[in-house]
Amino acid sequence: MTDSLHAVRAMRRSALAWRLALGSLVGTGLSAVAFAAAAQGTGSDAPAAAPADEIETIVVTGSNIRRTDKETASPVQILSREDIERTGKQNIAEILRSVSADNQGSLPTSFSNGFAAGSAGVSLRGLGLSSTLVLVNGRRMAPYGLADDGQRSFVDLNSIPLEAVERVEVLKDGASAIYGSDAVGGVVNIILRRNYQGASFGANFGTSYMDDGDIKRLNASYGIGDMAADGYNVFVTAEGSTQQAIKQKTRPGYLGTNDLTSYGWYDNRVGAAAAGLGMFYDEETDEVTGPAFNAQTPWGSIRPIGDTNQSHRINLTDCPEISGVTGMCVFDPIGYYEIQPQQDRFNLYTRGAFRIAETLQAYAEAGYFYSKTEATGTPSGVRDSGVFDPNNPGTPMRHRIVLPAGHPDNPEDGDRQLYYMTRELGGRDGTSESDVIRVLAGLSGDIAMWNWDSGVGYIENKLTTESTGYVRFSKLQAALNNGTYRINNTAAVPQSLRDEISPKLVRDAKTSITFADAKISGSLFDLPGGPFGVAFGTEWRKEKTDTPPNPYTDIADVIGLGYSAFKADRDVYAGYAEINAPVLKVLELNAAVRYDHYSDVGSSTTPKFGVKFKPIDQLALRGSYAEAFRAPGPAESGDSATFGYTGIGILTIGNPDIKPEKAKSYTLGLVVEPFSGLSASLDYYKIKRRDEIIAADQALVLDGIEPNGEPDSAVPGALPNSMVYYNELGRIGSISAPYINANSTTTDGLDLDLRHRMKLDGIGTITASLTWTHVLNFERKVGDETREYAGTHGPYVLSAAAGTPQDRATFELGLDRSWWSTSLLVSYVGAMDMIDHKGEELYDIGDGTVTTSTGEGAYVADPNGPVCGVYNPDGTPRSGCSLSSFTTVDWFAKVEVGSNWILSGSVQNLFNRMAPFDPYTYGGLNYNPAFHQSGAVGRFFTFGVKYNF
Repeated sequence: MTDSLHAVRAMRRSALAWRLALGSLVGTGLSAVAFAAAAQGTGSDAPAAAPADEIETIVVTGSNIRRTDKETASPVQILSREDIERTGKQNIAEILRSVSADNQGSLPTSFSNGFAAGSAGVSLRGLGLSSTLVLVNGRRMAPYGLADDGQRSFVDLNSIPLEAVERVEVLKDGASAIYGSDAVGGVVNIILRRNYQGASFGANFGTSYMDDGDIKRLNASYGIGDMAADGYNVFVTAEGSTQQAIKQKTRPGYLGTNDLTSYGWYDNRVGAAAAGLGMFYDEETDEVTGPAFNAQTPWGSIRPIGDTNQSHRINLTDCPEISGVTGMCVFDPIGYYEIQPQQDRFNLYTRGAFRIAETLQAYAEAGYFYSKTEATGTPSGVRDSGVFDPNNPGTPMRHRIVLPAGHPDNPEDGDRQLYYMTRELGGRDGTSESDVIRVLAGLSGDIAMWNWDSGVGYIENKLTTESTGYVRFSKLQAALNNGTYRINNTAAVPQSLRDEISPKLVRDAKTSITFADAKISGSLFDLPGGPFGVAFGTEWRKEKTDTPPNPYTDIADVIGLGYSAFKADRDVYAGYAEINAPVLKVLELNAAVRYDHYSDVGSSTTPKFGVKFKPIDQLALRGSYAEAFRAPGPAESGDSATFGYTGIGILTIGNPDIKPEKAKSYTLGLVVEPFSGLSASLDYYKIKRRDEIIAADQALVLDGIEPNGEPDSAVPGALPNSMVYYNELGRIGSISAPYINANSTTTDGLDLDLRHRMKLDGIGTITASLTWTHVLNFERKVGDETREYAGTHGPYVLSAAAGTPQDRATFELGLDRSWWSTSLLVSYVGAMDMIDHKGEELYDIGDGTVTTSTGEGAYVADPNGPVCGVYNPDGTPRSGCSLSSFTTVDWFAKVEVGSNWILSGSVQNLFNRMAPFDPYTYGGLNYNPAFHQSGAVGRFFTFGVKYNF
C-alpha cells in the first residue's frame, strides 16, 4: 500500500472532529458562494412548475409508469420532508422505526453486540430484514457487511444521509414484479434531493433529561442552476453527527440494576440464583442440590471436574458480597451495559443534472456515507469454550477451562474446572466502521410520448470490526498451566500476557453491487379513462460478498464469540413489463411481470395485478395480488457457517441446494375523501410465504425433544438433519442444523390511515393524522403444526425475542401559522403475551422446574397453571404472562425568524414514560429495545437552528 493510501486510511479512522470540521468548512464556503450567486436560487428543492396547460405526472414507488394520480392500487405511505422534520429524530433508522407496518424482526442500533453490530434495519409486516427491500432513488444499495443473526442480508439504514432525504415512500405490499428479490413484506424507497437551489447551514443539539446521550449534528447544502430555466442543476450536501453513549446504570429502577429482588423478581447478578437457570442436579445422589447460577465472577470459583453437586464449588478469592442462597460471590455487571452506543456519522452527497438537448438529459450521483459505532460489553466469562470445529461443523466442541493442581491460586489438591470473569482484560467491546460509496451516471429523455432512463453504477460497503476483551482458550489455558496467569490479581499479570490471551480481533468485510439498467415508459393509445400506459425495463447486477470469520473463531479458540463467515459472487439478469389501463373513467387496471435469473440459484417469474374502482371523486376501492420471492443470501447458500448463543449454542451450516423463498400477497381497501382536506384509507393485507429459509431454530429443533439426556451425548432433532447435544450435566447444551426450506408464514391485518387538514381564519392550519396497523394473524407452519405469534413475544429465535405486537399506531396533531408551527406525536405499541407462541406447552425437566418449547429458561412454576415464558420466584406467572402496552408523546415546534433563520425544538418522550419491564427478551437488559427504546432513553431535548442564504 502506498504512503498516500496509508494517509487516507488514517484520516478515515480518525475521530469525527475532522468530519464535523469539514461540515463547517463546507457550510462556510458554500455561504460565501451563495452570497455571490444569490440570484441562482432561494433554497428550494421543489421541482420546476409545469406549464399551465400541462398536467404534471409523477412516478410512485411500486410502478414504473408516470401518472397524474398518486393514489395507486397498492397502498403507499409517504413521509415528506416536513413529516420527517416534525419527528425531531436525527436519523433515518429512528424515523422508519416509527412506521406502524414495521414489526417483529426490525434491528435497532442498540443491538450493538449481535452478529450485525453497528447497523439498523427495517422489517415490514414482521417478515424480517431480508424480506424488506430498501432502495435509494429507486435503486438498490449494497447490503451491510455482516448478516443479522449471521443469516439475513439487509441494507444498513445508518448509511442513509438524513439531510439529503427529500421523502420516504413505503410500499406495503409485495413488489417483486417491479423490483425483483426481497420485496416480500414491502419496499422502502428513500428519495434523495434532485433539484436543489440555494444554500443553507444547520445545526442540531440534543441531550437527555439525565444530561447524557448528547447528539450534535451539523449539515450544509448548496445548489446552483435550475433545470427548467438554466438547463442544469448541481448541488452538494454534507452532514456530520455524533451521538454519545448512554450507560444503563444511569437509569432508574429495574433499568439500572441486575438485582431485581425489590421488584418481586430474581437477583440476576452473577453468582446469585438468577431467572431461567433452573436447578442443579446431583446425578450420583439423584437429588436436587439447589438453584443453578452463573458462577463466573471476577473473584473466581472452582469445582471438581465433572462433579454435578453445586455445594462442592468454592470461591477462590475474597469478595465484597456473598449470596446467602448460592454461597457464591455476587457481581453486578450493569456498568458494562449500554442503552445506546457511541455513534459517529459523516455523509457527503452530490448530484448533477445537465440538459444536453431539448429531450435529453444526463445526470450523475456520488455519495460517501460513513458510520462508526463503539459499543461496550461485559467481560468474558470463562468456564469452557463452545465454538465448533470447522473441520467437523456438525459437532460443536467444548473445552473446559482447568485450574491445574499446583497453580498458586488453586487451594485444592487436584485439577479443578475454573469459572471466572476476566475483568482485568476489559469488557468485550466492539467498534464497527462502515464506509459506503455510491456512484452512478445515467441518461434520460423523451421520445415522442415515451420517457426513458438508463444508468450504470457501483455501490460498495466496506466494514471493519474490531473486538477486544475476548479470550483465546489455548493461550489462557497455557498461562494457567504454567502459573503465569493469576486470578483476580491484575498486578501479577503483565500487559504482554494480557495482549496474548486477549488480542484485538480485526475483521474486514466487503459487499458490492455493480449494475446497469434501462427502462422506458409511455402510452400506446387512449382508453375511455385515459392513456393506456406501458413500461419495459431490463437490469443486470453483479453482487459480491466476502465476510471472513473473526480471527481464531475458525480454530475454535475464542471463548464466547460466535463464528460467522460467508462468501459469494453472483450475476443477476432481469427483464420486466408493466401496463396501466384506465378502461373506464371509474375503473383502472394494472399488471406487471418480471423475470429474474440468478447465476447461483436459478430463475423466478413474478406477476402482479391491481385494480382501482373510483365511482365518484370521493370514493375509491382498490386491490392487488402479487407474487414475490427472496433469493437465498450468501450466508444461506454460500460457503458458510454460523454459531451463536441464545442460552444454548446454535450452529447453522450453509446449504448450496437451498431454494428461493416464495410469497403471495393480497390487498383490498378503500379510500374516501368526503370533502376537501379529509381523507381516509383502510386496507386489508395478507401475505403467504412458503419455502422459508430457516436457520437452526431452537424451538423447532427441540420440539418434543427431552430436556434431559445422556451427558455428553447427541440425538437427532425434530428438523431434518438436525442434532441436539447434551452437556456434561445431561442438559441441552447446543443444537445444529443446515439452512433448509422448511416452514411457511401467513400474516394478515389491517392498515388505517386518516388525514385531515383544516384552515381556520385567525388561528392557522390544523393538521391531524392517524396511522394504525393491526396484525390479525402471524402464523408459522412446520409440517402439520401451526403456531400463532400475533400478540406474543415470539418467534423467540428471531431478533432477540423482540416479539410481534398486534397493534402499532401513531397520531399526530399540528398547528401551522405563517411564521411558526407546532405538533404533538403520539406513538403506541400494543401489549404482548410473554410466551413464544399461543398454545405453548411446558416441559417438566425433572428437577422440580419446567421449561418452555424454546428450551430457553427453566423456572419453578405450576405446570397446571397458565402457560407462560416468564415466572416469578414463587412460581406465579410474571405480570399475568403479559407485557404491557407502551405509549409516548413527542412535541415539536418551529419558528421562522426573519427571512433566513429557522429555529426548532423538540422533546421526545415528553412525559418521560419508562419502558415496561421485559424479562423475556434477550436483546436488552430488562427492557425491549426494538419497541421501547425511547422509554429507556427517557425524555430527550433537541434544539435546531438553520440559516437559508
